[in-house]
Amino acid sequence: MEEHDQEVRFNQAMGARIRAARKDANLVQAQLAQMVGLSRASITNIEAGSQAPPPYKLALIADVLRVSAADLLPVLAELGGVEPGMPEHLAEALASVTSAASELAGGSHGQS
Repeated sequence: MEEHDQEVRFNQAMGARIRAARKDANLVQAQLAQMVGLSRASITNIEAGSQAPPPYKLALIADVLRVSAADLLPVLAELGGVEPGMPEHLAEALASVTSAASELAGGSHGQS
């Protein structure tokens, strides 16, 4: 799955969580929008997953809905097609750096 597709699915899942929390708080979109300083259209788009809230607005949304921001964020593994761990190119780079550091550390021990 492409990164863009993963991001779209993430935003849709987050939007569904925000919508559910808003409904649990007995608020309509216009009320939530007013309380966090966004337009009703922005709340509609966020809940649909076509727009992601900036981090500060996400924190405000969570505060107003009396949930933690983490409760509004989906776990990547739940989205399907997202493999846990870091991307392969980053894992290879980290392994290379770790190997070089081990070699340097091993070489310095023999010279003490």
